[in-house]
This record gives sequence, C-alpha cells and structure tokens, in this order.
Amino acid sequence: MSHAYHLYVIRLDLTKLRADRAMIFSALRAEGIGVNVHYVPVHLHPYYRERLGTKPGQCPLAEKAYEEILSLPIFPRMTDTDIQDVVNAVSKVVDAYLA
Repeated sequence: MSHAYHLYVIRLDLTKLRADRAMIFSALRAEGIGVNVHYVPVHLHPYYRERLGTKPGQCPLAEKAYEEILSLPIFPRMTDTDIQDVVNAVSKVVDAYLA
C-alpha cells in the first residue's frame, strides 16, 4: 500500500494565537501559499441540513476541529525549495500572531 499524499493538514492551536483560522489563511495566501480548507463537518453540508435538519452545535468536536485546520500545498512535483517556502511562510505567519 502507498500513500496518495494529496492533503497535508495542520491544526492551529488558536489558544496560542491572536488570530483565527481565517486570518492565518489570508496571511498565508498573501505570502503566496495556496492553503485551503478541505474538511467541513458532514452535518453542516447543505444536503444534511436540508434533509435531516442538522445544525451547528450538534457535533462540537468536529466543528472545533473545522475551525482549527488548514490544508497546506502538497503535490508530486513539489521541490525542496517549494517545501521550504511553505515552511518559512507558516513559521513567519504563526510567529507574527503568537499571543
């Protein structure tokens, strides 16, 4: 078995930052890093909200994780320089927002 290496997710410790995920996301994008948010709790997807009446607050741990995670770029042709750029940008942004 081999790994697909299609997502590299980090979890932000927001208790140690003066920023929320959206601020970190924007700052990393401003640094040229193509971060994304890939995980949305299933119960918050429109299908489940409309069909089953699910709503925020029903799965607090999943919702908390959702607010704390970002996906960093990872792809097969990523060079060592690309990787270092991501590491440097994450370090720079997180350091700037340390509480």
